[in-house]
Amino acid sequence: MDIWQTLSAVNVEDFVQDKMGLRYLSWANSWMVLMDHYPQAIMDFGANEMHEDGTVTVHCTIVIDTYARHMWLPVMDHRGRAVVRPDARAISDNKMRCMVKCLALFGLGLYIYAGEDLPSAEKDAPKSKPKPTPAPAPVAIIEEAPAATNESTRVASEEFVAAMKQFIDMMTTDEGLRGYWNDNKDQITTIQTQHADLYKKMVEMFTNRKAAILKGETKDA
Repeated sequence: MDIWQTLSAVNVEDFVQDKMGLRYLSWANSWMVLMDHYPQAIMDFGANEMHEDGTVTVHCTIVIDTYARHMWLPVMDHRGRAVVRPDARAISDNKMRCMVKCLALFGLGLYIYAGEDLPSAEKDAPKSKPKPTPAPAPVAIIEEAPAATNESTRVASEEFVAAMKQFIDMMTTDEGLRGYWNDNKDQITTIQTQHADLYKKMVEMFTNRKAAILKGETKDA
């Protein structure tokens, strides 16, 4: 199975978030999914393109084995309008959004941009006959359901924290750290609610990285 077939069939609905009425896939989750399938992938941001009106276009290239895809994106505000003379935070945020769009060229989450609800592999699958509605479960089973659900999210949460560690180690500014936290606040809040120990670990990771940045270190010791 080639790269397109693999990534275009991935259902990323568990990671899709809604913001200002738009559905989007966070860059951290996108990269985590990519690493699960192609850990050898390489990401590179080209030089920013400066325009005469003061706006900026960012560029991203991703290479998987012998295949490369390139994507560009104007630095935009929350309304989708190009920003004149954007600051470093706006450029950084849009670079990561550009990375997500670049991954869509390989098939990952492309159906979100196309307005589809599910990846084509699931959409084209034959529909099974509706199953009869089960009788109400006993009270004891209903009370145990939250714990089972919580356990089922544990693995995904641990993978998210592991991916987070990789990315915050690449951060070189306090602003970048805060931006990363805010961009993934919904996922972080969910982990805080369901897995207090993982949330504590994330806070420690950010605190340690911030201290290292303030000391002038470029990477974790």
